[in-house]
Amino acid sequence: MMSMKTTYQWLEPKPYKKFTMQLGIKGRNMIVWNLVADVVVSEHTPEEVAADFRLPLEAVQEALDYYYANKDWIDAEVDEEGRQLGLK
Repeated sequence: MMSMKTTYQWLEPKPYKKFTMQLGIKGRNMIVWNLVADVVVSEHTPEEVAADFRLPLEAVQEALDYYYANKDWIDAEVDEEGRQLGLK
C-alpha cells in the first residue's frame, strides 16, 4: 500500500511531545487536537477558532483536514491520554 505524503504549510512534527504522534502547529507549542477540539467538540466555527488562537483560517482548515484524515488514531490517542490523566 502506497501512502501519499501530504505537505503541510502550517503543520510540523513536534518530536519533543512524547505522548503524541500528532503534528503540531508551526511556531506554536500545540498539537492539532488543541486546535480542532473547539470545532469537533465545542462546535465552534473554524473562523472563531482562528480568531481565538490568532491564526490564519488556512491553518485551522489544514489542521481539520489532517484530523479528519487521521481521525481514528487521533481520537484513540486523545482518549488514552484522557484515561491516563483520569479524565475518563
